Parts: sequence; structure tokens; C-alpha cells
Amino acid sequence: MNSNFSIKRSLAMLLAVLMMLSLAACQTTPGGTETTDTTDVTETTGNETTGGEETAEPTYTYNTYTTLSPSNWNELTYQDNNDTQIMSYIGSSFFSYDFKFDENGEILPGEFVMEYDAATKLEDVSADYVGTKWNVPEGATGYAYKITLREDLKWDDGTPIKAEDFVYTMQQQLDPLFQNYRADSFYAGATVIANAQNYVYQGQNTYVDNSQSGLYTVADLVKGDDGVYTQPDGKAIYFALTEPLSWCSGSTVTDYSGYMDADSFAALQALADENGRVAVTDDTIALVTKLIDTDDWGHEPPENVPYYMVYNYEYPAVDFADVGIFVGDTEYELVLVLAKSLPLLKEDGSLSYQAAYNMASLPLVHKEKFEACKIEPTEGVTLWTSNYNSSVDTTASWGPYKLESFQAGKQYVLVKNENWYGYNVEENAGLYQADRIVCDTIAEWNAAWLKFLAGEIDGIGIDVTVADDYKGSERAYFTPDDFVASLQLQSDVAQLKARETEGINKSLLSYVDFRKALSLAINRNDFATKTTTSSMEGFGLFNSMHYYDVENGGAYRNSDDAKKVLCDIYNVDYTQYESLDAAVDAITGYDLEAARALVTKAYDEALAAGDIKETDKVLLTFGSGAINETVQRRIDYIANAWKELVVGTPLEGRLEVETKDFAEAWSNDFRAGAYDVCMGGWTGAAWDPGYFLLAYLSPSYMYSKAWNTAEQTMTFTMVGVGEDGADVTETMTLLEWYDCLNGASGAKYDWSATALPQSQRLQLIAALEKEVLQVYYTVPLYNNFAASLLSYKVDYITYEYNTFMSYGGVKYMTFNFDDAAWAAEVAKYDGELNYK
Repeated sequence: MNSNFSIKRSLAMLLAVLMMLSLAACQTTPGGTETTDTTDVTETTGNETTGGEETAEPTYTYNTYTTLSPSNWNELTYQDNNDTQIMSYIGSSFFSYDFKFDENGEILPGEFVMEYDAATKLEDVSADYVGTKWNVPEGATGYAYKITLREDLKWDDGTPIKAEDFVYTMQQQLDPLFQNYRADSFYAGATVIANAQNYVYQGQNTYVDNSQSGLYTVADLVKGDDGVYTQPDGKAIYFALTEPLSWCSGSTVTDYSGYMDADSFAALQALADENGRVAVTDDTIALVTKLIDTDDWGHEPPENVPYYMVYNYEYPAVDFADVGIFVGDTEYELVLVLAKSLPLLKEDGSLSYQAAYNMASLPLVHKEKFEACKIEPTEGVTLWTSNYNSSVDTTASWGPYKLESFQAGKQYVLVKNENWYGYNVEENAGLYQADRIVCDTIAEWNAAWLKFLAGEIDGIGIDVTVADDYKGSERAYFTPDDFVASLQLQSDVAQLKARETEGINKSLLSYVDFRKALSLAINRNDFATKTTTSSMEGFGLFNSMHYYDVENGGAYRNSDDAKKVLCDIYNVDYTQYESLDAAVDAITGYDLEAARALVTKAYDEALAAGDIKETDKVLLTFGSGAINETVQRRIDYIANAWKELVVGTPLEGRLEVETKDFAEAWSNDFRAGAYDVCMGGWTGAAWDPGYFLLAYLSPSYMYSKAWNTAEQTMTFTMVGVGEDGADVTETMTLLEWYDCLNGASGAKYDWSATALPQSQRLQLIAALEKEVLQVYYTVPLYNNFAASLLSYKVDYITYEYNTFMSYGGVKYMTFNFDDAAWAAEVAKYDGELNYK
């Protein structure tokens, strides 16, 4: 697996296109002479005889490399795209995309068909669960599905796979004792299994506001001997100054204290504990009564006082039998009941594109191995863990390949899984020609380049240092990507201050004007040209590969809403241009004069606030998972741009950038506040940008983890979504807006794809993108286009990139040479192949 940009993270909703490696092919010989056929190529055709002796069966090995060895390939816990390397070969899918061929067997460009794989049938059975404990609405569709599995599914050790194995795996995925990283894939996104969240959360304590579960009145409360009121069952209840209140769009009393009685608020603050909670007494009831009785707050009556209370809530125990996944009428029928509709079938009953997008498969673990891999908590540790799928012995495969060897930081080898059902499927005859897949860990591109020229690996990205010589090669191909490479700037002020030492300042990074200055100081076009081979400058969270309306070809970045976001963020007044497109074309993201003014403004404010001294040096620590030539080149460019930024400002000569390697822990260390700047981004969910915003808004995923999106509010008008087409204006927290956009349980509105046309949802996607961009914790740099070279050894079925199938992957890969013939061919050129 190759990457010009070393760091990518993935959400659970990665496209389930099996092993779609970015390769292509053309016809030249390794020495560089163009040919029109392969008659001069050494080939073997199978069991040939020479002098009466039978030759060995030819073997075909695909050799590739990675810059960073995967740490695990456990579907339940993996955290970044790097860990999906092995995972993509050892799993299977229920449904998948495939090329669409014409009557002559030619691929139709840009088109696709849906196929059944490990499943043989998908049925909408929502009607069967109306009026049951699942609360499926009358007349609704897309809430419950029955998936019929093939009866020849097996693990690589021959153990049969049945519906109960998927049920067992989901129970492990959601196990509250583990709190697995990927558990929220089944309650926080498009695929929301009924009761999944309640099962994960059971036993946990949280505070909810009084209005969420039926309102306690003051008369309902019980006054103790100490004068403190409790709930009727004796449990505590408080007035909340800093807890989000659902009826107030998730805002807090503190957020709106400027509209309330100042003296009462000050008195309540003095009584509050460290969490901003105030005991309910006769005196505090009187204070809150006065607090909300102001002109600016609308003179709320005393009976509204209970709305400002919160109480501790413990999620009750949930039996897994109440979670919406179970075995159907036969051992090969899997039933899934969802908390919100998910359209996996078209009206005619055929598979929709969402079947492969949102339900390509479900996680699956080998029960016997998984149980053996469970690790009990040790002293000081509260959660169970597992080392499943982290070594050869702990790994099980139900995909086309199985793990033969793994050496962390060095190499892993996969070989064909002879028990994979797909090798007995007629449609796969002649496909999956690769017998072995060997992946070396090579941190430095130069080392990988030498191995590629020596015929030891079969594909490589074209580095900018050789781009002029090789971009014109007939073995070169260019691949668009949904990955937006971005700078992530530290959001944890406490950690920034904690890492300051005498004379060293980091907390200036907490000033939004300083972060904006860092953004405007980077010439993105120049950066992409000088530090990448073929990528293009990027300005937003999404690029041209992100579709808000797949069925109608609606690319998000091409919409007017998305274009206006970029104009607003980069201070381009589109009303002064002949068209919106012309205004977008004028965006550069680079404005050194404005950036320097922002540096001075932020510095002056920090100086006045005592957050920096006149003698302090600002030292920004730039971290990465692997510091290789490519990464260092990009860091150096940015460091130089920032040093140029402060020329002529109070910080001239006082800003420095240092580099540190954080290896596999780079992303978690950044979230924990261990360093200041990283290059990171996200890939996946390219056809669901509304869901993809989770990466920037959810504390479970976002790099800017200290940015409290559960308190940050946005006032916005959704056009035409109210009763009789009326507009709806609300002030809600960013997470609440996100929940509405995705139809989350408990959200004030359901504006999911099943409830609203995509054209209406688009306006909220754009508004949330703008909110993320304007705090400058995430600074987009470029839209990834990979320029690569393909070995003479292999060919792919197509050289035209297909959004659904890439170039066909290992499934469609063909070999021009077997292993022995390739070794002989390389030797003919003294181990140095010519790709110019």
C-alpha cells in the first residue's frame, strides 16, 4: 500500500470495495522499449514439459509496501486506515459493487452494478416488527432486514460460518466491558441498530436535564432534613449552570447568563460545585426564580424553575436479546432491526448503492480464537481488551487471502485462503490470480524507489523529486482521492500551557486569529506543486470526490452552497465577480499581509492577557507517525512559510518549529495534547458528507478533541423544511445540528436522507463545514491526487479510474510474468528496470 502522504485516518464507513489497490498498466518492456504485444516477454502457461519432465506450477506474487506497519487488523477496535491493510484481504462482503460490462465484455466507464457476495438474498421485513419491542413505525420501510447467507461460508481453518457468528460478533463489538473503538459505528451513523447504544452504555452514569424524561415539578421533589431536595427515589437533583440543556438547544445557563439577573447568577456561581451544579434548596429555588425573571429573558414564571435542573441518570441493564440483531428462522438467516430507516433496497426490490456502502458486511470474529484473545483488566485498568487479529496465531480469515506471516515493522505475507467460498463461484473463474501478497515496511521513499527499480515491489507513488522524469512514463497513472490533507492545530489550551517552560510559549496557538494567520501564510498551490507529485490545492473539508447526492451525480464541492462557504472563509466577496465560479477560482488561501496583521492582533491580545511575555519564543512541535523524506519536505515548507509570516511582526525571529516522531501513537498523542501540529486527515464516507462531518464534530474522532462541539452553538435557518414548507430557524449546538442532519435518536428534527431531499440537507452540511473551518483547528492544504508507477509484471482490467471500483483491485489483476519468469526478466536488465 502506497501513500504520498503518510498519515490517513479512516472512519468505520470506509467504502467496502474489496482490495481496490491503485494500479494500472500499459504495454512496454522492462528495458523501456515500447511494444504492441508481449511476444518478447518470457511467460509460462502452466504445466509444460521439457525433455519429458513436468515443470512446477507457476506462482504469482504481488509485492507491495507500506510506510507504517499495521498494529492490528481487528474490525472491532482498529483506529486508522493503516490498520485496514490486512483487514481488507481477510474479510468478505455481503454485497459489493462491480464493473458494468457491455455485450462485448467492455467496461462501461463510470458505471457499476450491485452484486450479492456472501449473502444470497436481502429482504425488507420492517412490517414484521411493527407493534413489537423494536417500535418499528406502521407502514415504514428500511427498518428491518433479513439477510440470507451462503451456506458454504467458512473460516480459513474450515469452521463453518452461520448467522449466529455475526450475532456473537456484534455482542462483542457492543460489549460494555470493552467499550470498543468501533462500537459507535452501529449507533452514531447511518446504520443504527436498535438498542445498540443502550447496550453499550448500560451501567454508565451521566447527567440529563429534568425535561428529558418527564418533568419533575418542585412539588414532586422530596425535602430532606438538611433542607436539600431530592428526586422521589432519594437520588440527587441539581440546578445546572454549565450542563447543556436539551430544551435550550444544548446551551447552558452560563451561555445565556448575560440575559438573566446578574446578582442571582453570581450568587448561584458561589454555591456551585466544581462541575457547576447547585443543590436544590428553598434559597436556590428563590435565586433561580429571580434569575429567569428579567426583561431580556422574557420574565419566565416560577413554574419554569424545574427546567433548569439536572439529575444523575444511570443507563439501565439491557439484555442483548433486546438489541436488534438475531438469527432468523434458519441458521443462515440474519435479521437486523434498525432504530432509523436505511434504504438498502430500491423500489423494485433490487440492491441500492447503499447496500454496499452502508451494509457491505458486519464485523465478524472467529469465536474460539476471540475468546482466547480476551485480556482481563489489570490493577488500575477498568476495561477489558483483546489481542485478536494482531499476529498470525490470533488471526482468522474468511476472505480470499489468509495471513501466513507477520513481522511488525518489517513484513507481512498473505496467501490464498483455500476455504474461501469465492473460489468456487463461477463468476470468479480466472480472477484473483495472485497466489501471494508480500508487503514490506519501508519508511523511506528512496529505499522503496530502489526496490521498485530492482523489480522487488510492483507499484510506487511518484515522488516530487523524480516527477519530471517519470510523470510521462507509459507506466504512470493518476488517481483522484477523497482524502483532503490538512494541518491539525492543537485545541487543548491546558495542555499547551502545561508544556510551556521558561521562555517557551505555546498557548498563543489557542488564539483563533493566530491559527487563521498560520493558515493564510501557506501558499497552497505552491505547497502542492513543490511537495507533492500531482495533488491540487485544497480549501475545504471536502473535495470533488465527495457526493451529497450519488444517484443524481451531485458532487458537494460543485454545489453553490459549498462554493459560498469557501468564499466566506477566504474573504472573497462573490457578489463582486461575474459568477460564483469565478469567485471560487480567485481563491488562493494565501494572504501574507492579512496574516501578519492577525499575528500582531493575536500577540497584542495575548500580551495584554498575560498569555505571553515580550521575551518568549513561540515553539511549535510538529509531530508525525513516520518522519520520512516526503513528510520532512512538507514540514520544512510549512516551517519556512511560518517564519516568513512573522517577519515585520512582534514575533519576528521568535517563532520556531521542531519535529518529533510519535510512531503509531501519533494520532492519540495529538488528541491527548502531547504536541502542537500534525498533518492528518480523513478518508471514507465520500458519498455521505453529512455523516462524514462526524470526523470533525465528534469527540470520539476529531483531532481538535478539546473543542467542545456539545457546547458550541450555531444559529441557522433551514429553508423550506418546516410545516407547509416554512423555514426553521434554531440555535443549537453543533452536535445537535449534526444529530438532526443524520436523524439521530432524540434529535429535535429528522433531516436524514430518508426524511429530506438531498438538496435540502445540503444547506446544513455547508453550514457545519463553515463552522469547522472558521475555528482553524483544521486547515486544509491539498486535495490528494496520487501519481504512481505500475510494474511491468502486472496489469489491471482498466486504466480509467472508476469511482466505485478504482482499477479493479487484486480481484481483476493479471500477471504478465510468474515469479520465476519475472526474476529472469529483471536479471536481463541487471536488476535495474527503466520506467522513463
